[in-house]
Amino acid sequence: MTAKRINLSILFSHQTVLFFLLVCLVVLFGLIEPVFFKPRVLFDVLAIVGEVGIMALGMTFIISTGGVDLGVGYELQVSAIVFGLTYTTTQNTVLAIVLAMLTGTVAGAFNGLVISRTRIPPLVTTLATMYLYRGISMIIAGTDTFAGFPEGFLKISTIELFGFLPIQSVYFVTLFLIFDYLYRRGSLGRNLKAMGFNENAVNFSGVNTRRIKFAIYTLTGFLCALAALIYLGRISAAKTSIGDNLNFEVITAVLLGGTSIMGGVGSMRGTFIGVLIIGVLKKGFTLLNFSGNIYNFTLGLILILSLIVFAVLEEKEKSAGRVAAAAPGAVG
Repeated sequence: MTAKRINLSILFSHQTVLFFLLVCLVVLFGLIEPVFFKPRVLFDVLAIVGEVGIMALGMTFIISTGGVDLGVGYELQVSAIVFGLTYTTTQNTVLAIVLAMLTGTVAGAFNGLVISRTRIPPLVTTLATMYLYRGISMIIAGTDTFAGFPEGFLKISTIELFGFLPIQSVYFVTLFLIFDYLYRRGSLGRNLKAMGFNENAVNFSGVNTRRIKFAIYTLTGFLCALAALIYLGRISAAKTSIGDNLNFEVITAVLLGGTSIMGGVGSMRGTFIGVLIIGVLKKGFTLLNFSGNIYNFTLGLILILSLIVFAVLEEKEKSAGRVAAAAPGAVG
């Protein structure tokens, strides 16, 4: 059995377990609180994690290379604050949108520039810029809240297609289909995972890994800004408390979905299911009036368990690879 086949079988089994977990959670919450089975409630799951899902798609690219962006929530936050400040100052929605998108994209590009041009690890770089972007938000807004956005802007998150389908789900699913195609079928996905295994080897093969790193961090910043606009359309206010927990949710969704924190292995489809699991937990705990502390505890527990399970599966993959290599007739 080749290493490629082993990888595919592991990812397939991992996604199957994830889907089973998703179904079990839906059934469990539905049995405890029957209203959970109502279609409108189930579709609302997509609405409340649309922003997390959009950012998680970019994060899957990043973590596949062995990197990470700890500050996605604060890239969203500073983009939202810039939108709020610009709109309340100028009453120009288009200008506010353009500056917000530019802010998130520049924030991501700065991360990509430092990471691709220096030897500073992504963990350290984005830990520093996380506080940098948080500080910028606090300097601009402090304790102020920007609100009073126009009805036309709010519709980007409040429209329900066919009377029940949140528009956020359309954004998320559309972007997922595009990213999944690029990840599975295009050369980009192969290069990202190869960089996670051995970046030097990819460099020697003629691929510009610096350019790829810069591009994926910039793209993630762009997605954070897009998520900020969708988030503002849903909550109708920009303040410095938004985005505080989103870093954790985004990274949890990606790792839960089967993308290795060490890089080299990833699954965009697994990320999609991981986002849905987070949405089901968030909606279920809200209906049951559980506190945010219980939600955070549960996410932390899920994250550590998923990391343990993935480590076990990865070790099995390595063992199977060694057995295959040692088998009679194996090519040395």
